Amino acid sequence: MKKTLALALAVVMAMGTMAGCSSGTTSSEASSGTSSSAGTSGTESTSGSKIYYTSSTTAASNISPHDATSTYDSEITDLTTAYLYRYVATEDRQSAVIVPDLAADLPVQIDDYTWQITLDENACWSDGEPITAETMVQSWKYAIDPIMMHEGGANVAQGTINIKNAQAYYTQGDSNSVAWEDVGIKVVDDLTFEITTEQKYSQQEVMRFTISQYACPVRVDMYEELMNDTKTATLYGTEADKFMCCGPFILTSWVKGSERVFEKNPNYLHADEIKLDGINVKIINDPGTQLQMFESGQLDYLSLSAEGYKKYEEDPRVIAYGTRSVRQIEINRSNTEKPILGNQKFRQALYYATDRTTLADLGEHVAAPFYITDFCVAYADGTKFRDLPESQAYVPENNGYDPEKAKQLFDEACAEEGVTGKLTLQMNYYDSREDVKMMAEYLQKAWPEIFGTDKFEIVLQALPSASLFDTMKACQDDPNSYELSWGSWSWGSADFDPSRIFEPFQSDYSRRNSNYNNAELDALYQQGRTDEIRTDEVKNAEIAQQMEQIYINDVLALPVFQVVEKAIFSDRLVTPVDTYVSGLGWGVRYFDIVEE
Repeated sequence: MKKTLALALAVVMAMGTMAGCSSGTTSSEASSGTSSSAGTSGTESTSGSKIYYTSSTTAASNISPHDATSTYDSEITDLTTAYLYRYVATEDRQSAVIVPDLAADLPVQIDDYTWQITLDENACWSDGEPITAETMVQSWKYAIDPIMMHEGGANVAQGTINIKNAQAYYTQGDSNSVAWEDVGIKVVDDLTFEITTEQKYSQQEVMRFTISQYACPVRVDMYEELMNDTKTATLYGTEADKFMCCGPFILTSWVKGSERVFEKNPNYLHADEIKLDGINVKIINDPGTQLQMFESGQLDYLSLSAEGYKKYEEDPRVIAYGTRSVRQIEINRSNTEKPILGNQKFRQALYYATDRTTLADLGEHVAAPFYITDFCVAYADGTKFRDLPESQAYVPENNGYDPEKAKQLFDEACAEEGVTGKLTLQMNYYDSREDVKMMAEYLQKAWPEIFGTDKFEIVLQALPSASLFDTMKACQDDPNSYELSWGSWSWGSADFDPSRIFEPFQSDYSRRNSNYNNAELDALYQQGRTDEIRTDEVKNAEIAQQMEQIYINDVLALPVFQVVEKAIFSDRLVTPVDTYVSGLGWGVRYFDIVEE
């Protein structure tokens, strides 16, 4: 069933040869006309250049790999910085695999805890200066500098992999208790550096660790020149002229509250795979304005709001794509005033009384009687967790909707808990989500019709998102803080690690939304974090399947729908994937423009 990673790599690497450094080529020679804004007549670029016009809602402030902590900072960093490894689309355009970026080849395992990565000899900055092993080691040293304490450094010190002594070095302050020489990052030769880890990791985990802006190189000489006198901060990345690019594009103009202009970087190692000549990003925070600009041809891409989707829902250019997030109803099983919430049969009654198909249709989402969405990738070849036959086998039919079974379980639970009168429960929901409001109102009517209007009642309470989550988390100190509440997690660390998604349901997780306290799930999760399971993608998926079955059977929370986002692209835009995929997203750097 699985294709090998080697085969996937062979297909991708056949895309073209690498571009070498050419220090005699300046960024201004890379493309013509790329700094021109889109005209009111549409996205017709000047001099035949392929310019992609898009928008962002908020201005970026710092694009240094170490300090680009917001989504809007990362929008720039991702286009201008190269990674050691990168994601590229699979042949079927439905997922992504990892291939070298600055690296010459895959990481080489020396022993259980040591890996060596060799850079491509042609890897260089946009001005042609080479990127070496020393560049990478010094960049990571500054990333986890204990005095500068970059927020992003935490992801290098302790991320997908844990580098030996990196966390201790990063958090030591000015104590000098951990020397840099004791950290597991070393130069081997001009192009090779070595990583020593504290646990065993797979090759995929090592590569995924490097596909993070925080692990990208910085131009060390510029970085140091821009430091303050006390060496506690640097201005690197705060302006376009205080930053050096090494990725697919060069940031040529950055008016923070208005516009970002990019040109193709001719010295990017894989410049032959980059089809755009440039990118123009307008800062527009009003959805109505974005919609108008798309309609007038000034934007090539539009993330559709509810209003925009109503207008374009029949347009064949619209793409609806599932995200990693499942909206679920949390059940406070520790509530002492309503002890029936702790009864498994009652929670199962709610599960089977939920018509997810109808609910999902209310908000144009996807019914989810499970917790792990189709955004999660199980295998390195791009195979999704939900596509595994074993992951489908235990999901109840009809998206879990079985009113007869629900009524039987409800009556049994009430008998066990001694409930004889009408059971009234309060359900909290987001006041800012119209789709969730409609679903809450639907359940307020539908559940009593199944259980009996004389036996069951739902009272609704709208809360701001922050208050809603604070109320749920308060249950660990106040067991009666809530009864039922809409909630969700977006667990990015589980995109390629299915068993990791159940971390918020652990009995010792400090931010959990309910006191789940399922010992079997706790044990399986810890088993999934061991070297033996975590580094074996098949075993990892099997552990995740076992945990998801517990999640469904014990109804740790009540899953309702997978969040679906909608977007529309201009006719002239060609994307490398057919949907938004884990790791690659839309693959903006690989977009192409085809003029009619």
